[in-house]
Amino acid sequence: MHIIGDSAYALLPQLLKAYRDNGHLTARQKNFNHKLNSDQVVIEHSFGILKAKFRRLQYLQMGSIERISSAVSTCCILHNICIDPKDHTENLAEPDMIQEPHPPQPNDAQACNYHDNICNNL
Repeated sequence: MHIIGDSAYALLPQLLKAYRDNGHLTARQKNFNHKLNSDQVVIEHSFGILKAKFRRLQYLQMGSIERISSAVSTCCILHNICIDPKDHTENLAEPDMIQEPHPPQPNDAQACNYHDNICNNL
């Protein structure tokens, strides 16, 4: 399982983010960024729906990525179980997306290699 993050997050083996575009990206890196950004739009919309249904997701106070992933996965499963053809989730108002600041963190060499391997296999 991978978590997609924005540029504020450190690159970690379980967290993917777009390559920094300094004007020297390869075609593969540009393709990776395009696919990642496209997925991010879908994910943000999906989180808006989940946060509207499961308000607790707006206040997760967990330090472990594994625990957060489990909580979000559980909400996704519950959402899928509860889906009713008459349930019009697209009409739910999306809560404001609060961007909390993340302190800069050094990049992990293992994470960089992992990130590059995924990019090369697209």
